[in-house]
Amino acid sequence: MPIYEYYCGDCNGVFELLRPVRQAAIDQPCPECDTQSKRIVSRDFAAFTFRDGYPRRIPDDGSYYHMGQRVSRAITHSGDGYTHPELADHEPVRSPEVEEIEKFEALQEAKSREDKQIVGRIVDDTVREEARIRRRLKTTKGTPAQERAKQGALKAERELTTKKAVLEDPS
Repeated sequence: MPIYEYYCGDCNGVFELLRPVRQAAIDQPCPECDTQSKRIVSRDFAAFTFRDGYPRRIPDDGSYYHMGQRVSRAITHSGDGYTHPELADHEPVRSPEVEEIEKFEALQEAKSREDKQIVGRIVDDTVREEARIRRRLKTTKGTPAQERAKQGALKAERELTTKKAVLEDPS
């Protein structure tokens, strides 16, 4: 049974009673002066509801909080746990410079000369850098010189992929 608060106008006092829910709205006698007293809403009332598995204070406006800052949605993917996609500083993706494209081509050339007997490949900073440059090559626009270099790099990568497929084909 819940606890309800009642106010007595004659005594100017507030008292609590443990009552069934169906009797909560019925006036109750004051324990001091026996006057019928009306129920009041508790000043210490704090209600919570659960949304997405987390307790939320009522009324719930539908927003979320991440590290004390208000965001519109919860984190839906894995990450470092400290940054929220809405709060992260996103710098625009820039087109790779000609030097980066040349470095990418050199990596492709080195891969074409690597030993084909090595089955595993260690994922290190070089592999991550190569993937980042490849993604930027395909998704950005640059100056005409950069575009020509990008086309050459992508063509070299396609040739390398074709060459690997031919070498690995047992027939």
